[in-house]
Amino acid sequence: MRDTKKLIEENNEKRKLLSDDNLKLYEDLLLYIRTDLRVAEHESEELLMDLLDHMLEAQHEGRSGTELLGSDPKAYADELIEGLPKDKKRDVIPFISTQVSNSLGWFALVLSIVHLIMPFFTEIKAPSPIGNLIVLALAVLGVSALGVKVIFTLVRSSLFSEKKSAKRAYLKAGLFGGGSFALILLFSWLVPDFGPRILIEWWIYLIIALILLGTGKLIQRAYHTH
Repeated sequence: MRDTKKLIEENNEKRKLLSDDNLKLYEDLLLYIRTDLRVAEHESEELLMDLLDHMLEAQHEGRSGTELLGSDPKAYADELIEGLPKDKKRDVIPFISTQVSNSLGWFALVLSIVHLIMPFFTEIKAPSPIGNLIVLALAVLGVSALGVKVIFTLVRSSLFSEKKSAKRAYLKAGLFGGGSFALILLFSWLVPDFGPRILIEWWIYLIIALILLGTGKLIQRAYHTH
């Protein structure tokens, strides 16, 4: 049995044989299924490979992908997803671990840049309270978790539609990202200082960021998370 990584690599190569119209249709179907986090990844990739083989066969016979999938490919994809097994908790844990590690890594990287640049413009009067840093990190995690759900929902809503709908989805994603950043800044401003103050140099934040981002990458490669 081919493993998930092998299936994905084979899919990436084989779908280059599709015509432009069939490729657009198939990649919408692929994204729609892969961004549904309820279904098991390996079985999803096996299904996508079977669909790709059928679409290539239909293309060879002169039939379009629309003829194969029907006039409502989104409804067809929903039927396929219903037939897939649900993801097991042990497969979800690596995905969540990747998101947590990446979110905290980017948070540490932003703090590193802020603490590197800020002294050129203003004097840092006191080290940051550790309690506020923990609360801010939790806020980043919460927004990141919500962001994954919102971004995936927007991506899925833009599939099987015209470019205009896709642009609207990208605009909404951008507004969500900007609004989330503003919300985190407002939250950090409203929370009163608490906890002991410690001085953390910018390069320490940078090391923490590299460790967390590297850990997220390793988990992603080991478990082939999205």
